[in-house]
Amino acid sequence: MEGFDPAINYGPNDAGISALTIVLGIIGLIVFLWLFGEIYSQITRFFQNNNKNDK
Repeated sequence: MEGFDPAINYGPNDAGISALTIVLGIIGLIVFLWLFGEIYSQITRFFQNNNKNDK
């Protein structure tokens, strides 16, 4: 009976991660950070305008 050799039996994509998954993950991260920045800027702008109206 032969021993189990993971280098022979498993390839680099056997974990379910492909180049497409990596690219989509990076694009998703960029979009998420962009949306977070937009929402943050809108909230900041709202409070700045609200503060100007109170004076």
